[in-house]
Amino acid sequence: MGKKVRKLGTDFTRGNIPVLLIRFLIPFLLANILNSIYNTVDMIIIGKYAGSVGTVAVSLGGKMLNLFTFLATGLSAGGQVLIAQELGAGQKEELNSSIGTLFSILGILSVVLAVGSIMGAGVILRMLNVPGQSYSQAWAYLVITSAGLPLVFGYNAVCSVLRGMGDSRNPLLFIAVAAVVNLVLDLVLIVICHMGAAGTALATIIGQAIAFGISVVKLYRERDAFCFDFRLSSFCIKREKLITILEIGIPTAAQSVLIGVTQLFMISYVNAFGLVQAAAFGIGDKVITLSNIVTQSVKQAGGSLVAQNLGAEKPWRARQVVRASLFITLLFAGILSVVSLIFPNLVFGLFTEDTAVLAYSQSFMRISAAAYILAALSGSYMTMTLGCGNARLNFISGVLDGIVCRIGFCFFFGLYLNMQVTGFFMGSNLARIAVVLVNGVYYYSGKWMNRKLLVKE
Repeated sequence: MGKKVRKLGTDFTRGNIPVLLIRFLIPFLLANILNSIYNTVDMIIIGKYAGSVGTVAVSLGGKMLNLFTFLATGLSAGGQVLIAQELGAGQKEELNSSIGTLFSILGILSVVLAVGSIMGAGVILRMLNVPGQSYSQAWAYLVITSAGLPLVFGYNAVCSVLRGMGDSRNPLLFIAVAAVVNLVLDLVLIVICHMGAAGTALATIIGQAIAFGISVVKLYRERDAFCFDFRLSSFCIKREKLITILEIGIPTAAQSVLIGVTQLFMISYVNAFGLVQAAAFGIGDKVITLSNIVTQSVKQAGGSLVAQNLGAEKPWRARQVVRASLFITLLFAGILSVVSLIFPNLVFGLFTEDTAVLAYSQSFMRISAAAYILAALSGSYMTMTLGCGNARLNFISGVLDGIVCRIGFCFFFGLYLNMQVTGFFMGSNLARIAVVLVNGVYYYSGKWMNRKLLVKE
């Protein structure tokens, strides 16, 4: 009798859509919350024990790490959509080569980026106008996190495959262990050993290494259910798979990377205003990042549901996914807006005790309230764009958001209207209106129903 293979993942082509979305979303949401704990805990602890100097160093170093992570998740999204559509169409025999191609290309790219970032760390930080007081700590953070990029890329590749299969539970378990390790090491390396930003970077990368290691061991033991045999010969790049993955992954990654690069460009202007302004901008940006956890979780989870149902030729179910996503994200955004408007000092106070920095809390939180709504709308509409594999639209959104609107709004509010750091924060967050318009029009036009699927000839 053959060995019984335990099934991984979920079939989203049957059952109640809101229920399926919520069930798939909850582990996804918890995993993203735990993942965000990395930099959040880092910011809180470094702010308490290293002051604004450490806060700026970790904020800037974290921006570069986020930029590389955007690239990893964007390219992984190409594999996730392809795998989800292959499952929806019943083409499980194609999964081994799809997964092998994804793992191989991300592994090669991560090593190249790690070497380049380490060698160019000084140049990068000078381009960002890092305040002199924070330069050495920012350099240490950037070099250490760059060395760990293969671990970051590897973990994102594994999780994208699992989520494409409809499994959000295992990524949650992996990152939960990493979050605990990160917290413990933060306390040891920053509070006890006084290593500053270098300790923060080590805690983050070691936690990521553990998450990646556990995920690989788990999937190797259940490789039959995972649909990847882990043979050395399978770690190769299949041209047709690579083209499909890159057709989605490059524009998706470009969207996030363009936004990330533009944010770094804007931060170089913000840093010129001074240490206090740079710290305030870093904290405000962290609040926005945390608030986006729900939106990002819904977008990624909803994208898998949409992809499977489109692969199964059930477009009416894909539409239901977008509607359920809008309800969830707008409800959360409304609650968060009320809290931010009523308790702005309390929110900022989680990250700093500097009264000069806290003075920016009210204006920044008013801007954030509007940003929450825009994030809810953009994330929900993008479930359809992501699920149907429309990479070109993702790229257009990225150009409008990351370059046209972000730079234009930041210069208009920050420099032309002389709102300085507050204007830059406003421009950076209102730029997302471009994503809402582009993806919203695409969804309501119904053109996604006529789009050629990745699994069809």
